[in-house]
Amino acid sequence: MLSHDLQTLRIFLTACELRSMSKASERLNIALSAASRRVSLLEHEVGTQLILRRPHGIEPTAAGITMMNYARDVLRLGEKLQVNLEEHRLGVRGYVRMCASSSVLVHRLAHDLSRFVTANPEIKLDLEERPSESTIDAVLHKQCDLGVIVKSSAVDGLAVIPYEGDQLAVALRGDHPLADRKALAFADILDEDLVGLESGTAVHRLLSFRARELGRVMKTRVQVRSFEVMCLMISEGLGVGVLPEKAVQPLAAAMGLRLVRLAEPWATREYAICVLAGEEPPPPARRLIDFLTDRPSAPPKRTRFTPRGTGRKGRPAGR
Repeated sequence: MLSHDLQTLRIFLTACELRSMSKASERLNIALSAASRRVSLLEHEVGTQLILRRPHGIEPTAAGITMMNYARDVLRLGEKLQVNLEEHRLGVRGYVRMCASSSVLVHRLAHDLSRFVTANPEIKLDLEERPSESTIDAVLHKQCDLGVIVKSSAVDGLAVIPYEGDQLAVALRGDHPLADRKALAFADILDEDLVGLESGTAVHRLLSFRARELGRVMKTRVQVRSFEVMCLMISEGLGVGVLPEKAVQPLAAAMGLRLVRLAEPWATREYAICVLAGEEPPPPARRLIDFLTDRPSAPPKRTRFTPRGTGRKGRPAGR
């Protein structure tokens, strides 16, 4: 019977994810020798090699990958136990961990979450803003209870529930030659300098794919990490950009930008709530999903959740 502790599992999992024992010891603020010793003892306890030590770092063996999945489950349970005990002490009776794309947050989700916490003050939300691709990964690895994404194609291992959608538009300065058009095809802007979001975002991946379909390459002049900075760059004349229309309408109005509908069938995007397939979400998460898909109309009064960023603190993530 295994008798390892949570800290040993945390060291092992972090080292495997970073592919480096030294980086793991630095992140967890533990001596490298102590971290290596704990992993060695874990290997001795299970009776098989869990990592391959190479000159450039470490790699998990097949048994190590199995142990990584086990460690994630155990650490998640330990974290959940700690939170649940604290919530009993504080009188908070529910806890939902969720990740969401900033497109969804700005367009609709923040408004709906405000209504949810008003109607359910006993449930605490731990919200992390991430690109859709990263949100999918977080759900698959049980780093959150549910995610809200910009839907593209089906993802193995996830159950997907429809939730709202948006329309992409081209943002231009008011004096741009294309600003008076009522609609634009994607091909109309491929000769323009483009201001875009970073490469991992749903918008960037979609536009890159559609440009390749046309046998073209986007002339990306500037890549940024947020809608606000993107609109600022466009207003300063550095190019044009493609953005979710409703999400950026207030920014566009404030900066004097013109939003022209992108007249492409794929420019209408769908949002979706995703959870692990075959697993019933925890009751608070299920209650939130039911609320979001029902969408009651009571106006929001206050907001009790705090987005935690995007994996790199202090910046918004993609969209």
